[in-house]
Amino acid sequence: MTVSEPHTRRPAGYLQTADRALRVLGAFTAESPSWGVSELARSLELDKSQVQRLLATLARRGFLAADPVTRRYHLGSALVGLGRLAEESDGVLGRLRGELAALAQRTGESAVYNVPDANRYRCAAAVDGPGPLRYATVIGDLFPGHGGASGHAIFAFLSEDRVRALFGPTLERFTATTPTTIDELLARHAEVRRTGISISDGEYDPRVEAVAAPVFARGTVIGAVSVIGPREGMRAHRDATVPALRRTTERLSALFSGPPDEDP
Repeated sequence: MTVSEPHTRRPAGYLQTADRALRVLGAFTAESPSWGVSELARSLELDKSQVQRLLATLARRGFLAADPVTRRYHLGSALVGLGRLAEESDGVLGRLRGELAALAQRTGESAVYNVPDANRYRCAAAVDGPGPLRYATVIGDLFPGHGGASGHAIFAFLSEDRVRALFGPTLERFTATTPTTIDELLARHAEVRRTGISISDGEYDPRVEAVAAPVFARGTVIGAVSVIGPREGMRAHRDATVPALRRTTERLSALFSGPPDEDP
């Protein structure tokens, strides 16, 4: 798919070179984790020599790295720290926690925001439910990407080839409901894409039930919000939590996507 350069009204202080460099970084997604110079130039409809200079500059600063054999570029280590800072920044974290707190209050269960971490997912923010019986999670905890509602909500939007590369043919079993083959996992992903909702019936912890929905930034999945609680209590009103969950992820997707491109 070709991503053409947007024809937008340029605000005061606009710097075209910086904008193009950011477009180059934005081209690296879970679906397209690496690029060659020529294919990226074609995708962005930019001059090849210009793209080559942008890639080389970004690589020199550590924002990208080049494979010495294939000469393909992928995201560099300098972005790791920036990503964590963005997650923890007062503005983003405050809005995120506010949305999770409102969701927990509406549903009576804990609300958690998880982000991908290789073939796992990591808790980035959480608000415990208001009731005496609730599921509590710890910021930074890691969970297997094939076991749990958030994992399915996140990884369902990767290509099949990418999912197979991340998880392999067989998967570790944690409970009786854990998907244990790649075909089972892909079938679960297809259902998530169809409904926009992921459900886990004790896949990682048999005591826990969860429903999750993905969060996007300009069309790329970046995380998932999960409403999660003790299995017996959560099951009774799980479906009733879905409308509030959808509204929360829609607002967060708008937050992370930023303002829309302006018309000319």
